Amino acid sequence: MTLFFNSLKESQLGYTAIFACIGLGFLFLRRVDKGEVGPGYWALSFFLGSLGFLFWSGMVPLEPWQYFLAGEVFHVSGFFALICGAYRFAGNAYKLWNLVASALWLAAWLASIFLIPTHGFIALLSLKTLRAVLFIFAGILFIGGKKEDALAGRPLAGWSLVAWGLYVVLISFLPVKSTPNLAYGFLVGFQILAAFGLVAMLVDRVRARAEASERRAQRLEGLLPICAYCKRIRDKDNHWHVLESYIEERSSAEFSHGICPDCMKKFHPDRN
Repeated sequence: MTLFFNSLKESQLGYTAIFACIGLGFLFLRRVDKGEVGPGYWALSFFLGSLGFLFWSGMVPLEPWQYFLAGEVFHVSGFFALICGAYRFAGNAYKLWNLVASALWLAAWLASIFLIPTHGFIALLSLKTLRAVLFIFAGILFIGGKKEDALAGRPLAGWSLVAWGLYVVLISFLPVKSTPNLAYGFLVGFQILAAFGLVAMLVDRVRARAEASERRAQRLEGLLPICAYCKRIRDKDNHWHVLESYIEERSSAEFSHGICPDCMKKFHPDRN
């Protein structure tokens, strides 16, 4: 929600379509790579944002305060889906402090909603600040991710989210009344840039997995010097390894031991 959203009703339907299309794109990525939880959250985030813009367009026959509140609820829900996707994509598991922090944020959001009739500007500024906190936190999750997970799109997604959060607050104090569409365009632009960064991260993670699989396969290629008696394998540093440990260290294979019928007859004839 921006301080000038009422003057841009004709633009809201356009943003509804844009966000719905981005949501469909993330839904497709979720189906392509079912092992990643992030795209599912991000698809939900953009779908909810699309519904929020639909209500703010005034196309739904509601009172102004009703369509404002409905749009706000859908957007906030979408922001939470976005940050949950960022949190899970970064490899974090949900913890108790997540629930506590979310409850405190929602309490502050509800208090800001109730302040709108009496202290409009303060309430709106509070709402903007609260959502900025979500965006900046999500951006930090990406920017400060694990060093071994150096994904190409991580800086773009992270800094776009941070810029999105800062812009949400700063726009309240910038002279944009003469060019509201331009100001609002930058706001949506940061959101789309963040989406590009998320897609780049997904593509880069798939590439990294493919390269890791290729490296594992290459380790097992070629002739393996093996002892004719104990079956140990010699590596390039002239060290000898047990067959099972050599393969387990260089692939995803795991061994479970048993006794074949021939060896059972040879070494345990009494059990036949």
